Amino acid sequence: MKDNLLKLSGIKPGTAIYKVEKLEEKKALVVRGKKKYSSGVIIYMEKKTIYMWLNNCPHANLNLDLIEGKVQSYGGKLLCANHGAKFDPKSGKCVKGPCKNKNLEKFPFYIKKKYLIAK
Repeated sequence: MKDNLLKLSGIKPGTAIYKVEKLEEKKALVVRGKKKYSSGVIIYMEKKTIYMWLNNCPHANLNLDLIEGKVQSYGGKLLCANHGAKFDPKSGKCVKGPCKNKNLEKFPFYIKKKYLIAK
């Protein structure tokens, strides 16, 4: 499972994904790996807690971001730009839309020297 997440994201284990101090509260961003057509990951921070998800809607296997690098939010939820599904940014659960009650896949990471690192 973990290997598949890393392959889809295009981010190799041990890669420094993003600097923690650059994260903004309640703003989701997408970081892609170097591999062409990779989905990348969604990073979201709220109350200094960081959440990271594979950038892949469980409804249609499409990226959530329409404008590369930015996931829209509406009413405190992450919005899939393709079909309007809404996801809770902390649990990853789809709360509205065609994939209701399915989840975004959690992406494994740890923090080292103020960077988010892929596990």
